[in-house]
Amino acid sequence: MTYRSRALLDLAHESPCQASFAHECSEYQGVEPAHSDQQIWGRGHGHKSHDHAHAAMCHVAHMMLDTFEREVKQTEWLKAHVRTMTYYFEHEFLVVNRKGRIAA
Repeated sequence: MTYRSRALLDLAHESPCQASFAHECSEYQGVEPAHSDQQIWGRGHGHKSHDHAHAAMCHVAHMMLDTFEREVKQTEWLKAHVRTMTYYFEHEFLVVNRKGRIAA
């Protein structure tokens, strides 16, 4: 079963662009969740990866990512994903409760 959470995806819209590669950032127009396209994150034919497998990116960075060669694309997405999750936890968008569960 694929994990879906509108609340989790909405966090991307409240975050700065986490892409670290050179691009003309359009963050001022908003940031969106860029899902992984790798099977390890739940991606399949005609099926998006889990919602927790996203990186907060501006639209320009999101579109540029799709133009990169596979290895570069995967590396840049993973860097942005780690930065995104770190941002969510540091800014308490996501917190771990006393029972060890993560809440958005």
